[in-house]
Amino acid sequence: MTNKILTLGLTALVCLPLGARASLIEGVLNFTGTANISLGDIAFEGNSFNINSPANTQQGGFMALAGTTGTIDDITNPPDATGPVTPVPDFITFMAAPNISITFTFLDPGIDGAAGCADATPAAGQECTPNFPAQSPFNLQNTSASSSTASFNIEGFEIDSSTNETVAITGAFTTPFSNQSFQSLLSTVINGGTVTTPFSAEFSTVPEPSTWTELMLGIGGVGLGIVFRKRALRAKI
Repeated sequence: MTNKILTLGLTALVCLPLGARASLIEGVLNFTGTANISLGDIAFEGNSFNINSPANTQQGGFMALAGTTGTIDDITNPPDATGPVTPVPDFITFMAAPNISITFTFLDPGIDGAAGCADATPAAGQECTPNFPAQSPFNLQNTSASSSTASFNIEGFEIDSSTNETVAITGAFTTPFSNQSFQSLLSTVINGGTVTTPFSAEFSTVPEPSTWTELMLGIGGVGLGIVFRKRALRAKI
């Protein structure tokens, strides 16, 4: 009996915080598109993306958006814009959920370090985060002597325009280069060129600290209630 009460109490408590933000979409979102990368811009081709299908490639509420499209703004001056940025409302919007959008607020600095950028001969396993003209957001990795990947991370919040509810969200972008090392990529970009590549992105909503606080307090309350009930029953015996 005690276990059943505890289970029911925990279920109710877990549902309460989610119900308070029922209009927001929470979970994990995966989408793809094409990006044009230059020294001054990460430009998303057509400013559009495709949300991956089937539905099980998404998690949580984002499963309902599988197979639909959305819009995404370009990121300008990425090499010297890491850290907090002027908030970009409607950075991401969804065709199938017009009241939901993502505001872009932070571009994470790259973490691979500039030392590897000095490696002149491409080889698998090399890593590089350029530091010109300032620390870049890109993490560059050679997967072979002639192929590489570039990734960067952003932060922001999802907002429901109909209720003004928000939830924090993080996004990770990855772009593969099947026929270029990062040395070749850097050479092209530094000399004013543009590299066009497909990209994939994964965004995850971040539970608010208050949600976890409410949950922990609720669990503690259920536990204490059971303890006091058992003590009261013993006292009557």
